[in-house]
Order: sequence, then structure tokens, then C-alpha cells
Amino acid sequence: MNMKRFSITKNAAAVMAVILAGAMMTGCGGSKSGSSGDNVVLEFRGGDYITGKPYLVTANKILRELSCSHGTILRVNPVTGEEAPENQWFYVLPEEHFTSYDLDYEGVKGYTERCRVTLSDGTDTETEKEFAIADPLLADEWHLYSIGQNPYGTTADPVKGIDLNVIPAWRTVLDDRKEQIDGTGVLVAVHDTAVDVNHEDLRDRLYDPGIPESGDVINAGMPLERLKENAFNIHGTAVAGIIAASGMNNLGVRGIAFNARITSIDDSAGELRSLIYMLNMPGLNIMNASWSNDLATSSEPTEEELYEALYEKNIAVIHSQGNEFESGYDKDDKPYSSSICKDLEVDCEFKQTSYISRGPFVINVGSLNSRGVKSSYGSTGSNLWVTGFGGDKGVRKNTGPETGPAIVTTTCQYDPRDWDDPDAYSPWRNDDNKYYTNIMNGTSSAAPTVSGAAALAYQAKPDMTVSQLRYLLAATSRNDSVMPSLALSVKEAASDQSYGEHIVYDYGWQDNGAGFRFSNKYGFGVVDAAALVKGALACDSDPVCAGLKDLPEVYVSGNASPCAFIDDTERNVTCAFSDFRDPEDQDTVLGSSELVIDAVTYDVSGITYLPAGIKDFCELAASPEDEEATEHNRQRKQAVFDANLLLQILAESPAGTKSLIKPLYANWDYKSGFKIPGTVYAPYYAMSPLNLATAAFYRETLKEDPAKPWTLSFKSPCKLDLDALNQSAHLTVYGRKKQ
Repeated sequence: MNMKRFSITKNAAAVMAVILAGAMMTGCGGSKSGSSGDNVVLEFRGGDYITGKPYLVTANKILRELSCSHGTILRVNPVTGEEAPENQWFYVLPEEHFTSYDLDYEGVKGYTERCRVTLSDGTDTETEKEFAIADPLLADEWHLYSIGQNPYGTTADPVKGIDLNVIPAWRTVLDDRKEQIDGTGVLVAVHDTAVDVNHEDLRDRLYDPGIPESGDVINAGMPLERLKENAFNIHGTAVAGIIAASGMNNLGVRGIAFNARITSIDDSAGELRSLIYMLNMPGLNIMNASWSNDLATSSEPTEEELYEALYEKNIAVIHSQGNEFESGYDKDDKPYSSSICKDLEVDCEFKQTSYISRGPFVINVGSLNSRGVKSSYGSTGSNLWVTGFGGDKGVRKNTGPETGPAIVTTTCQYDPRDWDDPDAYSPWRNDDNKYYTNIMNGTSSAAPTVSGAAALAYQAKPDMTVSQLRYLLAATSRNDSVMPSLALSVKEAASDQSYGEHIVYDYGWQDNGAGFRFSNKYGFGVVDAAALVKGALACDSDPVCAGLKDLPEVYVSGNASPCAFIDDTERNVTCAFSDFRDPEDQDTVLGSSELVIDAVTYDVSGITYLPAGIKDFCELAASPEDEEATEHNRQRKQAVFDANLLLQILAESPAGTKSLIKPLYANWDYKSGFKIPGTVYAPYYAMSPLNLATAAFYRETLKEDPAKPWTLSFKSPCKLDLDALNQSAHLTVYGRKKQ
């Protein structure tokens, strides 16, 4: 058998000339050929050239030999292992066709294959076969495969190779199950605005969990009336399409896990009811939460318990970090100005406000744009785990002069003329893609790119635990050492404008004591779908991954009065933690054991300002609320915001790893009494404990060593109440005993 592998680098020019000269043809799951010579007709069925799913090739004449210029001709199906019947073959376009990134836009959408056939009588002839992409808009999904395509009309082109690296993942064959990686068998709950269950690219992906009396919430659909009320209600449909839009159906886009199942949970049900549904949903692997609480700090103990229960049931919670990196708001809505943080290019808003943001095992996701740097809007923080693909804002009404591509995905399937369609101003929109959008962006888009990649990993390892998924994401995501566009430097000032002394605003990338590279801007890095799947397949043979099957142990520091002033200003405090004990059994101590860290949180609920300091607002910030004095309360609230703005919280491990948990100039409402109009939050005085998270110390070792304690330091513009801090401050560590 003469089999020829195609070298795209050598033959790209010739191939493109053939593509431009030829006409595209599609058929029902295959492609038909014309012929030259002896009227030999080859028919290709059932395959997909993007994923490498083999086509079955049949001929109308008896052939002695068959070979093709670009693809490989095989007698045995490389996925199922079945042998082709007589006078039939399998055809696969090699992965190298894509991994060189040497295609142009039309080359992704289709190509012309030339095959040489030898008839039974020894006569040679050639035929041509025209292949077209099975999902027409897949070529526009730069987050799946970026060759610099720009059909969106944006001023900035995507950068070649900045994508999820999903094609090699799709081409992974699970030999024991005789299937390729596509999300088969994985269930994702889309907790969001209701998904349009009638959408042509989503209806075949829906899963009914059979929970009684949930029809108004689960897979309830998105009526046109709700879209007319608020065009934002396309959100859940767009998220669902990124994760699992059907593949190879000759329609629209392709989801990352295009054969996974999704269940829509309408967020109008409220978080409590939705969490209960998810805990009772058989086979659920992932909860995608493309939303976040904005600024207002809240604490709901019942919801916190339910999130912990999701973790214990190995349901991964994948959550968008937020879009407030450079936010500035009218003071009628939010009582602060973000001009200082914008000038310094540091995060304008502290995001660990709700439990889903600060939960120790939640996978918080930041956003990358198509040029390979953090999206301008993407919030950062010590709780960030990884970065997905959110893009920029695309081209829409009132878009500024500089635009970059957003994410192409599904939108609700109604005539755009019947509602306020946000894509109406996009030059990309036409009659062929009117049920799709190219302006979905934000960490709302980034989270489902991670959920989609995680779904592929769950297919590779169906019994994967959340701890194993977190480890694999941390171990396989791309940092600045392999993706230079992610490069960061320490951001600092020799004399900060507020303190008049040296300040570090961002430590950039750090290698922690366990060798994991982390930054507040990207977490452990940008998700790589192929590497994640490869890691999942190798998990059982990786001692670290295999050791994360069971739930971690929990230890909490128990030393009395861990905090002390570090100078005579009484504004700067450091807490040193020791005497770690099991919170359920105080007699069980860490002792001489060493704990490999899975997660850590610090209780900071004792932060209380006293009426003295280096700023005039300290006296007001320390004053109590007065129900009879509206103007006093307004001024006090502003003063607490001003004090919190200049508050810095820095954690440090014995290994010397530093983590800015609350950076300087990140606005925070804690203990201000502030509430966003129209929302209901628990009063600030009910938030005890208030445990803030950091991922920076992942897999470092906790041990009792008085000479090398774990510390938490506070820098404040106002004097701090040391007694209040000492009553609450403690370190909680989740981990496993070092063997």
C-alpha cells in the first residue's frame, strides 16, 4: 500500500492554489469526488478532517492500489480497529496539517485532495476530492484554532497559535473504548440564564436529569418575550454553545466538548435552589458558573455548605473571575473612583466577595484575548486558578476605535428583527449565521472554555476527582516560560503616592516552593486542552495525581493571639500561625507530620479600623452607623471604602512565596454597609468567618516550625484593632499527609 503523509510546509502554496481554483462541496457526512481518467469515483463518508475521525472510502471500480497527496489511506480503522471491507479503505488527514499553523482562512474551511488509483488491470489514474468543514463557523472560532483569521471586522487580528490547542485533544483515541475524545459521557450543568433548548446546535445536547417539579428551572427554555425584556438573556445560550454545541452536523459552530450533554439551570431559581438541584443530578461532572458577585461582600452559610457538598461529590465548580479589572462607576451606584488603580494598571476591584469566589476548591477562571495577553477587563487575584479564552468585545454598537475578536458561539434562535439583537451592528452577521454571535466575551466566555476542556478530560478519566482536575490544570496550563506573551514583571513603586514608601502592587510570576509557577494575573496559566487530556490519561501512573483520589484532611491553626504590631504606628500587623489541629477533633494535632497543601484560606473577619492613622477618613471609618443620621452614614460608608482601598493583605509561606491576597488600590466594600441597589446581601456583621483564598502555595508543605511560620500581614492607612484580629485570625489548610 502506498501511503503518503502530507507535509503542509512544503506543499502549502500548491494546496492553496488548488483550493482557490476548486469549488466546495458537502454531502451527508462525507464528500464526493469528480474524476479524471477511467471514470473512477471515490466516495468519502462518515469522517471529519478536523478531528481525524476516519472517512470510509468506497470506489465504483475494483482498485489494486490507492494513495492520496495529503491524507493517509489505511486498511484498518485507527479508532475502532476494524478492517475495511474489500475495495474499501479508511482516510485520515494527519494532525500535522493543522499543528504547523501554516493554513489560511480558506484552508481551514476546506481543501482539495488528489488521489492516485491503480485499477485491477494496472491502469493508473488520478481523482480529485473536495472537502468542506462539517461545521461552517468552526473556521471562525479562533479560540479553537487560530491562524490569524479575522472575518469579524476587528482592527486587531488574532495571533497565530493563541488557542485552546484542542485539535490534538480531539484526535486522541481511547483504545479501550474505541472512541475519540469529544466529551462523550460527560454532563455539564450550565447555571446561567436559561439556554434556548430549541436551538439547532444545542437541542441534541440537552440532558433531562428527571428531577420532579423542576420544569420551570431545568431546561425551561428562553422565550422570545424574555429576550425582548433583556437581550442579555442570550448569555446562557452563548455559554452552552462554547462548551458543547453539536459537532459534525453541518450547522453553525462546534463546541469544545461537542458530544457532551448539558443541562440548563435557570439562574432565576436562585443559588440555593439551583445548588440543591445540582447535588441531586445523577452523573453531573461540572457546574459552569459564568457569573460573579460584583463588589458587595456576602456570606450565606447554607450555600457554602452546598458548595462543599459539590466538591465532596466530585462535581467541579468552574467559575468566571469577573470583568472589573479597570472598572469605574457612577458614585450613585458604587461609592468609589478607580482612577488610581487605572493609572497604575492594577486591579480596581477585589473579587473575593461571595463564597463561589473564595471557596477553597472552586476553579476561578481569568480571561485571555486573541493576542495572547490578559483581556483588558479580566479581573485578577490570588484566588485565580487558570486562564481561559474570553477575547475582546468584537465589533458592536458604540465600540471604540480599537477592537479585537470576541468568541463565536450560539445565540438564541429567533429572527434578529424580532428583538434587540446585540449582533445587529456586527459586519460579521449575515443570513447564514443569524442564530450565532461573534461578540460573546468576558470571563463569562473564558469559564466555559475551561469547562469544555475539563469535559474532555473527564471523558479520558471518568472517575477523576476535583482535586485531580485542579492538579492537572495547574500542571499542564501554559505559563510565561512556554507562552512569551504572558510575560510579567514585578509592579512596584519606590515611593507610593499614598504611603510614601516602597510598595509592591503585583509580584508577577513566581515559582512557589513546590515548583508550580503562579501569578495573580493568570493563575497557573492558560489552559491547554491537549495537555490536560494527556495528563488525565496518565493520572493513574502519576504518583501525585493518583494520590489525589480521597478528600483532603483539614487542619486549622490554634495558637492564641497570632497577630502583633510590627511597628509603633499600630497600622501594620503580622499574624504568625502554628499549633495546627483537626477542627472536628481538637485532640488531633498535626504534630511532626507534614501536610502537602491542596488549598489554604485565611480568616480576616476581624479587620476593624480605629479612629487614628495617616488619613483624615480614619475617624469616620471607625465610627458606628447611625440609623437617624443618613448623611453621617453616607460619609462613613465612603470613608470605609477609602480605608479599604489602601488596605493591603499579604500572605507568605515558609518557602518565601508571597501572595497578595488583597492588593493595594483594589476597591472593597467590607464592613462599609454598602449594598448594590436592588440586591439583597447578608449584613457585613454576619460574615464571620470571612475566609480568603490563595492558590499561590499549592502543593507546598505545611509543618510545625516556630522558626518558619506561615504569616499574614496587613498594611493599613488607619490603626487596626489588634484584639479583633486576634479573636478571629487563623489559617485553614486542606491537604494530605506527606508519605
